[in-house]
Amino acid sequence: MFPELGVKGYKIDRGEEEEMPVYEQNIQMDKFLKLAYDTMVSQHGRTKFFNFARSAVDRSRRHTAIWNGDSHGNFTGLAYSVASGIRAGLIAFPIWGSDTGGYVRDSSDTAGDEFAPSPEVWARWMWFSAFSPVYEIMIGTGHTPWYHPYNNTNSGGVDLMGVLKKSAGLHHELLAYIKSYAYVASKTGVPIMRALFLEAPGDKKKEVWESADSYFFGSEFLVAPVVEKGGKRSVYFPDTRKGATKYLEYFGKKIVHAGGTTANVSVAADTIPVYVVQGAIIPRGDIHQGNNKWTKNWRPNLTVEVFPSFEVEESVFRYYKGEGDDGQEVKIKLETDKSGGSVTVTYEDLGIDGKVVVYLEGQSKEAELKKGGGQLVVDGISTLF
Repeated sequence: MFPELGVKGYKIDRGEEEEMPVYEQNIQMDKFLKLAYDTMVSQHGRTKFFNFARSAVDRSRRHTAIWNGDSHGNFTGLAYSVASGIRAGLIAFPIWGSDTGGYVRDSSDTAGDEFAPSPEVWARWMWFSAFSPVYEIMIGTGHTPWYHPYNNTNSGGVDLMGVLKKSAGLHHELLAYIKSYAYVASKTGVPIMRALFLEAPGDKKKEVWESADSYFFGSEFLVAPVVEKGGKRSVYFPDTRKGATKYLEYFGKKIVHAGGTTANVSVAADTIPVYVVQGAIIPRGDIHQGNNKWTKNWRPNLTVEVFPSFEVEESVFRYYKGEGDDGQEVKIKLETDKSGGSVTVTYEDLGIDGKVVVYLEGQSKEAELKKGGGQLVVDGISTLF
């Protein structure tokens, strides 16, 4: 019935309320999620809908994404959600999200603020959702930032609508990147949100093996959400390449940190500590129209961001173009030549218009993507690393 009316996804709540024995509950849960999946496939095909559930068992991951349930709308709930996302990846549920801003809102969550979640909690959570596989925000008074009292231009010192626009827009642009790593997860089991030790198993420091508040997002991003009031936190930079790892602050593109070091950072609520690993290749752009019917003559576009380092002679990003079984993995390769001071970006047919941008010291170089594949060579450069 619902798919026939045009519904293109279910948010499936409950499922673990101790109403039946656990073993029977798991059987029923699996059957219900499959039923929800099959009804959508019958109407829309395998790639034109999105289901996500609060509860799932291991054999259900083929039928649904998941979210972390009813976390509280405070910093404790945010910290729990970051840890939950990392855990979900480790138990092979890679397509994961959280109720941005939390779900449970009561007086115990205010912690001296006028209302819960506080504008800062909500802003920090929005940025965390931007670097989550799924950015989910609820609709309804008290749960959506365009309702009172959050819709003030500068609510609690935070431009909450501005943060929502920036963070949701960034997540949309990162769909090209997220989709590529979702494909990797489907083939290898390696998640999108990655515990630090998945990328740096040779770094034996406890910050790598015990961290529940920072993670790799794919291989290219190190993400360190702010989960305490005030915008301050320490960030440990895992040593993934035996003493040769370097990280660049992604938004400012100026500060570089060495692997194996720790930095104390302080950021306003309109951003998040995020770093790219040297040699990173990051595809981002507007590749999915969704309900964007207001843009006349909409066409997909892609920007391939490249962050070369002469200490990384070659790196490869496997971009997934298309959808489902009809999709295809294509390679984007970055090569550096320190002796010649040159950088070469080679890409196969990405199937989309756009550009390549190479970020260098004090400048950037760019060129249009060529149909069928192409190459960009930049000579006589200094890298940001």
